[in-house]
Amino acid sequence: MTSKIEPYMSVRQLKVLVIFFIVGDIAWFLPSLAASIVQQDAWIATIIGSAAGWGLAAFIFWFGMRFPGKTLVDIHRDVAGKWIGGLLSLFFIVHMLSAASAEVRAIGQFVTTQIMMETPMRVILFVFSATVVIALFAGLEALSLTAQVFFLLFVGLSVLLLALLTGELEFSNLLPVLNHSPAEFARSALMLSVFPYGEMTAFLMIFPAVKKEERMFKHYLHAVMWGGLMIIMLVMLSLLSLGAYLTEQQLYPTYTMAKKISIGDFLQRLEFILVISYVMSTFFKCAILIYAAKQAIIQLFKLRYGRAFIMPVGLLMFGFSYIMAPDIVFLNSLAPFWSLWSLSNLIVLVGLIYLLHLFKSRQKKTGAT
Repeated sequence: MTSKIEPYMSVRQLKVLVIFFIVGDIAWFLPSLAASIVQQDAWIATIIGSAAGWGLAAFIFWFGMRFPGKTLVDIHRDVAGKWIGGLLSLFFIVHMLSAASAEVRAIGQFVTTQIMMETPMRVILFVFSATVVIALFAGLEALSLTAQVFFLLFVGLSVLLLALLTGELEFSNLLPVLNHSPAEFARSALMLSVFPYGEMTAFLMIFPAVKKEERMFKHYLHAVMWGGLMIIMLVMLSLLSLGAYLTEQQLYPTYTMAKKISIGDFLQRLEFILVISYVMSTFFKCAILIYAAKQAIIQLFKLRYGRAFIMPVGLLMFGFSYIMAPDIVFLNSLAPFWSLWSLSNLIVLVGLIYLLHLFKSRQKKTGAT
């Protein structure tokens, strides 16, 4: 049985959600992650990784459009059957829940190490999780409209940050250029492409709710590219203002970079600009992930009253975010493994399913002939 979803979201709202999703929590630690492998060449690896990520995002959209009006749970059921498709959908739910929990943990880790050191982490995690749960009760339409309202603020704060940092940039920090092996570039680019873009399978639960418009793919790809350009800009700014060594060693290099803003010893301590922007993007990314998990649970088990499961899903997210890592050092060490986890989900949940769909289609054509 295919889920019936009436389209109610505009392409413009989808674009805003895509940009927020790509920037998300990746802006907190991406410069440090990139610099840890290729140091001052991190900006080159980010460009390569973003280009590959745009290809992944385009494939996810193209895959969703091959099955119009169907969510990923419907596609799994139709292509792989009731039982195997159900297991794949369950795998997708675990993936979405773990990714959403990582978003919550990223916020909690940052707040308790940089701003509110005396506050227990579970308090921050609970407050952020409760905010996401409230957003789920409001629904996807309210979430997309809220994202559209806050998007101008997000863009304005990002432009202001760029303008205020121009006096702190040192282009000598990018030298020497191309000082690493192709294998190092490939390893860095793989992580930088999978992290923001590999989890975009969540949008396969949202595409059926979007009103189909002309040049929809073009608008979607523009949003993906703008999100990628913001990631490239953040890595460049970190390298130019802090240098490769500090970018690699700092837990939150972009936050440290924003603390350097000082205009005439009068306009200082403007890192709140960055905090507001990043918390905003992380919130929307987390809400999209947990919405995808919630919808997948409802459709997989064919539940009539899906709102009753919002609270349990939110509590699962809160609990897992608290126990997923003992400290920030362990959490950061998970980055290479997490990128492989995201890549495996993309390959299994989308790539293999599409290959199976092609195989079954050709068998039907051969049988008909």
